[in-house]
Formats: sequence, C-alpha cells, structure tokens
Amino acid sequence: MRVTGLRELRENLSALLDGGEPVLVTRHGKLSGLYLPLDDPNHIPTELSRELAGVLGRHLAGLLDAHGATEADIQEDFDAHRRRRR
Repeated sequence: MRVTGLRELRENLSALLDGGEPVLVTRHGKLSGLYLPLDDPNHIPTELSRELAGVLGRHLAGLLDAHGATEADIQEDFDAHRRRRR
C-alpha cells in the first residue's frame, strides 16, 4: 500500500492510479482519502456501494445543513434548472 501526500498525488496522479495498488492520501500528515483499485471496474462490490452511499449521504446532508437549504429549496432549484434547459 502506498502512502502519499496531496502534493505528490497532484504531481503523480496518473502514475499512482496506474500502479494498481491502494493509495492512502494524507493531508498535513493525517489520513484524508483512499484510492482503492477494483478487481473488476465494471462491478462495485455491494458492501462498498452501501458504505459509499452512506458516506456521501452524510457529507451532502452536512453541506445542506451548513447552507440552511431545505428539500423544497433543492426541488425549486432543480425545477428552475430544467425549465432553463428546455
């Protein structure tokens, strides 16, 4: 498993992702993210999909709370966007 900082990740992204091994990404010495290559890129394991959905859901909920956005605000914005695209 490779450990890399953000600067090295930016500079060597292509090589790191082509390496085929997991990469732990650190920011200021603390774990910030993880790149985990899949055995079959066309199939994400069910448990991983569930975990990713949970993490993303919590992150989005936090962003919405921080901005004071409601479900009605989001729906209104989405509807306005669709109207503009037509």
